Amino acid sequence: MSVRDLAVVTRFGGRLFWRDRAALSTSVLLFLGLGIGLPFMMDRLRGGSLDLVVGQHVGVLAMVLVISTFNQIVVTITARRDQLLLKRMRTTGLGDGSILGGEVANLVLQSTLLAAVISGVLYATTSLPVPRDPLLFALAVVLGSTVLCLLGVAFTPLVPRAEIAAAMAMPFFMLAGLGGGGFGPLGEMLPDWVGTALGLLPTEAITDLARTAYAPDGTLAGDLRAAAVPALNLAVWTAIALLVIARRFRWEPRRS
Repeated sequence: MSVRDLAVVTRFGGRLFWRDRAALSTSVLLFLGLGIGLPFMMDRLRGGSLDLVVGQHVGVLAMVLVISTFNQIVVTITARRDQLLLKRMRTTGLGDGSILGGEVANLVLQSTLLAAVISGVLYATTSLPVPRDPLLFALAVVLGSTVLCLLGVAFTPLVPRAEIAAAMAMPFFMLAGLGGGGFGPLGEMLPDWVGTALGLLPTEAITDLARTAYAPDGTLAGDLRAAAVPALNLAVWTAIALLVIARRFRWEPRRS
C-alpha cells in the first residue's frame, strides 16, 4: 500500500462523497443537526451544569460518528461492490489495502472536519468549554472514526445488497449510541448487565477519551492512565475488524 495510491483513492472517495445527496442528507446534515442541536438544547435546559453539557456533547459526538463512519462506509462499500467498481479498481493496479484504506481515510477525514465544526459552534454558542487537552480530544475523534470505519468494512460481507445496507447498519447505530451515552438518561434505565455489555463497544472508549480531554484537573500522567483502557478497547476492535476483513471481505456481489 503506497501513500500515493492511498491519496488517490481518498480524493476519489471525497469527490463522490460531496456529490452524493444521500450522504449529504445523512452523514452531514444529520451529523450536524444532532451534534449541535442536542447539546445546545441541554445547555439551554441545564446551562448551570457543565458536566451534563460536556457529557451530552461527547456522548452525542460518539453517536453521530457512527453515522458518518460505520453506517456510511457500509453503504458506500456495498454500493461500490454491487456496481463492480471495487473489482474494476483492483484491475487498475491499486492494491487492496490502498482501495479500502482510501475509503476509510476519506470518511475519517470528513468525520473529523464535521466534529471540528460542531465543536466550534458549541464553543461559541453554549457554555461548553474548550477541552483542556485538545490533542487528546482530536485523537479520540480520529482513532474512534478509524475503528468504526474498519468495523463497517468488516460488516459488509453480511449485507447481501446495497439497497438494504443502511437498514442493516441501523441496529449497530442504536446499540453504539446507547453504549456511548448519546441517548442521555435512556442508557441509565437499562439493566446493569446490558450497560456493561454496551460499554464494551468502541463508542464507550471514544467518550471516555473525550471526557479525559475535558477533565479540568488532569495531568499528563493521569491522562495516560485514563486513556489506557479505552485505547486497549479500540485496539481490540481494530484487530477483530482487520481479521474479519482479511478472511471474509467480498470484492464482488454474491452470484444469484
